[in-house]
Amino acid sequence: MDTLNSSGERLCICLFGFKSENRHDYRKLLDSFNVRIIDIEKEEHFQVFFESVKINGILIDIPTYIKSSEETKNFISNLNSIYPSARIRYNKAISGVELFISGEMHAVPLQEFLNRCCFFPARKIRRYKRIPCNLNVRIAFEHEGKPVEILCSSADISEDGMFVIILTENLPLGANVKIQVFELGKDGFLHGIVMRSLEWGEKMFHAPGYGIRISSVDKEVFADYMALIQKR
Repeated sequence: MDTLNSSGERLCICLFGFKSENRHDYRKLLDSFNVRIIDIEKEEHFQVFFESVKINGILIDIPTYIKSSEETKNFISNLNSIYPSARIRYNKAISGVELFISGEMHAVPLQEFLNRCCFFPARKIRRYKRIPCNLNVRIAFEHEGKPVEILCSSADISEDGMFVIILTENLPLGANVKIQVFELGKDGFLHGIVMRSLEWGEKMFHAPGYGIRISSVDKEVFADYMALIQKR
């Protein structure tokens, strides 16, 4: 049986069950659905996988969770608000698994959980937290050999990027841009790459604009930009 996501690809499910004696049973069951499995064997590998692999959902072995460090428990708690996730345990009485989703009173079948994951686009976690912050931003780039300058505002910022609100202009995806932040009061630039666009009306309660990944920062503005993030 194949379980595909909204893009027609195999679901990618992270199985966090290090040291669990039931990992083989979990894997065998997931294999029957032709699901791609990211099997976390060591606690210290948990965060690394989420920064490098796009995931549709998470299954967390209950005894493994109980034995985890407080740091990992906090990390899992944050993931629960991002990804479809469920606690999984092997029930010897029924020779099968049971899944428990936070806030729901009864165990759910694996198929039901995978169906929910189908509607969640696979994604990596962000390495750095996005911080709501409205800055006055000037973006400069070249388009078809001509210089272009756009005045806009940021919606959020992080150590590795920012989302800027732009209503009437277009930023080409993949474009290399220079970003000048008025609040920093410096002549240097942040240098970035346009990674994604959000059209007007595409997402409810979100302003339209562009996500820019910061690729480098001029020495003159680096310290001030980091200080600005740390103050928020």
